[in-house]
Amino acid sequence: MEKSTRSVLITLSTLAIIIVIIIIIYNSSNNDKQLNVDNKPQNDVNNISCDSSLWEHVYHNYRLKVFEKCKSVTGYVELLRKEADGDYHILLRVDEGQGKLLNNDNYAKQKGCLVLEPICVNEITQKDAIADCSGYVNNVYIPQKHEHVKVTGSYVLDNEHGWMEIHPVSKIEVIP
Repeated sequence: MEKSTRSVLITLSTLAIIIVIIIIIYNSSNNDKQLNVDNKPQNDVNNISCDSSLWEHVYHNYRLKVFEKCKSVTGYVELLRKEADGDYHILLRVDEGQGKLLNNDNYAKQKGCLVLEPICVNEITQKDAIADCSGYVNNVYIPQKHEHVKVTGSYVLDNEHGWMEIHPVSKIEVIP
């Protein structure tokens, strides 16, 4: 009887240690985010903020699953393409250390790049997208191919296409 009680205590102690380790890992991976006074997400380290009102102008926003409401990423612009819904489709070759932001579909369908979508920038030729951009003027800087940029916006999964994106983009700035 003494041996089985001891075995149970060892098992419970081991389980408790594993739970503590999981809690520590979870907390350390989520401790860099906080809400500012306006309840807009900010990153403590980079002091970033996103314009949540942009979501009112995202075409079929239900297709996007938000992973981070506000995130900044850096890299080099590989490609720019105008979309029928008025958005730009920009491919960003992310800087070293940010590859975890990409999934298999980014590699297979987007040349190993993260997709950026500044919204309502171009002429809208897709009739069911016109209402989303109505009355909105986007002043986000649109970069040139090969520019090194810092992009801030919502980090999402496009469930329709399967790849990861920054969509909508709140800010793009050229960096050295």
